[in-house]
Amino acid sequence: MEVFELAPEPLKNYNVSVFVAADDVAAKQTVIQLAQEIGFSPIDSGSLRHARLIEGLADLERFLIIGQKMGAYAVPAINILPPAQTQRLGGRQDSALK
Repeated sequence: MEVFELAPEPLKNYNVSVFVAADDVAAKQTVIQLAQEIGFSPIDSGSLRHARLIEGLADLERFLIIGQKMGAYAVPAINILPPAQTQRLGGRQDSALK
């Protein structure tokens, strides 16, 4: 809850992710827009069926905040990185398992 008290700029600067899952496309777009307006970086997580996956992430976050004593301002931030220009460790290989 403490994170919601922050102004949009700190949230944008730290790319604080919020996950949105819904079956109603229009409602989901409204929530995504509102999340952006208050500074979050919304991630469209698909249908409401995926909410159970988001709950697992919420369990991890609660563990980090409470169990690991990281505090109420520990938040998830999903970033998409550019591909590696060169392979340092051999890259991804196809599995020999069938």
